[in-house]
Amino acid sequence: MAIIKCPSCSGKISDKAKVCSHCNYDFVNKATADGLNEEQLASKKRMEHIKRRYSLQMQAMVGIILVLGGSLMWYFGGRGFDTGSGISGIIMLVIGAALYLTTRVRLLLFKKSS
Repeated sequence: MAIIKCPSCSGKISDKAKVCSHCNYDFVNKATADGLNEEQLASKKRMEHIKRRYSLQMQAMVGIILVLGGSLMWYFGGRGFDTGSGISGIIMLVIGAALYLTTRVRLLLFKKSS
């Protein structure tokens, strides 16, 4: 008896099992309880992968927008620490840069893992 991964949920199960105990994937008919076969499951996983990558890219875009907005607020708001718009511009710039950099690292790790 060997332990294998379920093609639907990647749960560990016995190779003798006829149905996955985690997601009810039927190994006899090669389909899930929803009626999805292995090809449809692979397509579903690809779509989830694309959605995750798109989400990370949009988070990086928000970081870029914050950096640009903060730079503009600082530049046109007095370029110093004595005005409220100058301080808020610098805060936006720092938060945007941190968000952008961390999201790019997360995106890099996501691409390496898949």
